[in-house]
Amino acid sequence: MGALLGSLAALCIGVSDRYARRVVAVAGPLATSLAISVIAIGASLVAVGISDSSLSGDAFAIGAASGLLLGLGLVAYYGGLDRSSATVVSPVVAAVSAIIPFVYAVIDGADPSAGAWGGAVVAIAGIVVISVAGGRAHHLRIGLVWGLVSGVMYGVGFAMVIETSSDAGAWPATAQRIGASTLLIALVARRGVAPLPPVGVRLAAVWGGVFAGASTVLYVAGLQTDPTAAVITTSMYPAASVAVGRIYFDDPLSTMQVVGLGISLAGIVGLVVG
Repeated sequence: MGALLGSLAALCIGVSDRYARRVVAVAGPLATSLAISVIAIGASLVAVGISDSSLSGDAFAIGAASGLLLGLGLVAYYGGLDRSSATVVSPVVAAVSAIIPFVYAVIDGADPSAGAWGGAVVAIAGIVVISVAGGRAHHLRIGLVWGLVSGVMYGVGFAMVIETSSDAGAWPATAQRIGASTLLIALVARRGVAPLPPVGVRLAAVWGGVFAGASTVLYVAGLQTDPTAAVITTSMYPAASVAVGRIYFDDPLSTMQVVGLGISLAGIVGLVVG
């Protein structure tokens, strides 16, 4: 079940990117992130209503704290897509967000297997290949930087929510979106950015938020069911994001970048399985 939920979460991320990138091109990363996050609250609340979710103060607090980091990660992710391409940004985010919980576990006293260490090295090697082969990519260096920032925020944020009980159901995902939205509202107010996307792309923002909310709910449910399988399959989302970028936005994509993406995803699998 964890593998199925993670696979669906990865697919939802890719579909959300299709809509969100249209909004980013017009409204910018900050306003887009706010719109996506607020709409995702509604999608998360629907999941709470149809699932067996038990609200607890600890689970909600952990989810909200995680959401603050996810809000920053979302801004950085869309910022990277706007300035570079999914080919560069998505694999970096996926690899870094998988490596951080691994590093945390090591610091906390875990004794990873040789396979896990090898997976971490391979995931990093995949990023290196993408970087070296990224001559056709738009603004490679800035894409790597924004992807790294986003990956760090996501990695720490999602590692936190693993600690929530399965009894909490979809509440941690809802709390994540509330925490992220609260932070983004403050950032939008501080920067003086228009809080709503232009009329022409508001429907795209709605669909982007629906699928983003669904991805979070599915991922959290997967973590509570089978964490290893959920992390592995959800981490495959760069494949969906890259496909969306290529098909709908004509992102440049070289053969070596495809190879680098495959190496990075294989490393993530090895990291989690090991």
